[in-house]
Amino acid sequence: MIRKFEIKDTAAVMQVWIETIVEAHDFVNENYWHEAIENMRSNYILNSESYVYTMDGGVVGFISIIEESTIGAIFVEMPFQNKGIGVQLLNCVKEKHDKLFISVYEKNKNAQGFLTRQGFKFQYRQFDQNTQETELLFVWEKSENEL
Repeated sequence: MIRKFEIKDTAAVMQVWIETIVEAHDFVNENYWHEAIENMRSNYILNSESYVYTMDGGVVGFISIIEESTIGAIFVEMPFQNKGIGVQLLNCVKEKHDKLFISVYEKNKNAQGFLTRQGFKFQYRQFDQNTQETELLFVWEKSENEL
């Protein structure tokens, strides 16, 4: 079930984030992510439009929109990946927005494939000074018949 993020979800969302981001981004030093936890919690999760996917009362995935149209995070716990949860989370925010942006690391081929399958189009490359990795910016726009 998808519902709007509530403050009580913070710890569970952060647990999903840290476990999943470390696994999905093994090309970035793990310490970087651990040092970013407080920034993620206070600047992204608590100051974003976020939705959680729950199963049996627990959070297994979430999506956060920052700056009105940028997907700042979309993560699903590893055991629940490839079961349509990420698609449902994306569809939830697609219903509420006409245009969405997201950046993913060039080395994260799984994320690139997922976004392409969901109708996102590659726009350009940029360099992330913090991680010393190349990011790819993707954009999705609601089509005429979806408006």
